[in-house]
Amino acid sequence: MAIADNFDMEENVGDVRRDHFEGWSAATELSEATTDYFRDSVQGTLRGHLPSTFDPDLNAAALLPATVERNRKMIRLERIDTLIAPRASLDPRLSFERLETALRDKDEETLTAFTELFAEYRGERPAFAAPKIEVEDDLAEPDWLHRLALRLGLYHFFPVKAGETFHFALMEYTGFDVFAQAEPRRIDRPFALATVLECQNNPAFFPVPSGTPHGFTVDLGPPGGPTVREVLHVRLDYEHHHVVRFGTLTGPLPAPDLVGARERHRATLRSTTGRPDFGASRMADAS
Repeated sequence: MAIADNFDMEENVGDVRRDHFEGWSAATELSEATTDYFRDSVQGTLRGHLPSTFDPDLNAAALLPATVERNRKMIRLERIDTLIAPRASLDPRLSFERLETALRDKDEETLTAFTELFAEYRGERPAFAAPKIEVEDDLAEPDWLHRLALRLGLYHFFPVKAGETFHFALMEYTGFDVFAQAEPRRIDRPFALATVLECQNNPAFFPVPSGTPHGFTVDLGPPGGPTVREVLHVRLDYEHHHVVRFGTLTGPLPAPDLVGARERHRATLRSTTGRPDFGASRMADAS
């Protein structure tokens, strides 16, 4: 499986964190142990929890330096169905249609009511993000949402059943926002490389060689597109101005070729990082 291959290729989990992981869960299956570790050690169950991801004593191998460019614009795509569906009947402002109108009309009060819903998520789950500049061409197209889901490797964001509709919010913010969130919690290095311990057994995740300054998303689209950099950062409490677009995808959409995408990604990663031997063991079927 792709999950086992990712563990075989992972180079950014240092000895200390590996020992921490191996001693964490009583589960005997690797996937179950990884799920337990993510839930309790990475995400946690309470706000204020320090994810092991950003603990320098545990995760020095994957933490990025505090010199990360702070004025860089970043984007993150949020699927919001489970966020708004239970509330829309109680607060009509939180229906998807009303949220689209609020964004168009710059209705800060309604958008704030929407972003405050994210605060209900438990724990301190780190967030995957990408530099906006690397997907600006996609954002300029009418089918920007489909293109973005492909480019960012969001395999689980594709409605493959007929009539199924997924709803999304595109969030935009800067490194300044992330550091401002981290500083009161005394997290000096709020950016990190994602590892197999943060990817939640996701077959569309792919590790990078040690020493690489950022990760890369697995492009699920046609071959030949440029790679998109990817980083992990501390949880960000959104504000109304972070919401820049809403959009929907309706099925049936074809499921991306994950096996082929992973093979292409490995070849690109080897060339980009100068590691022609990276992932030399045969990758298993990603299904």
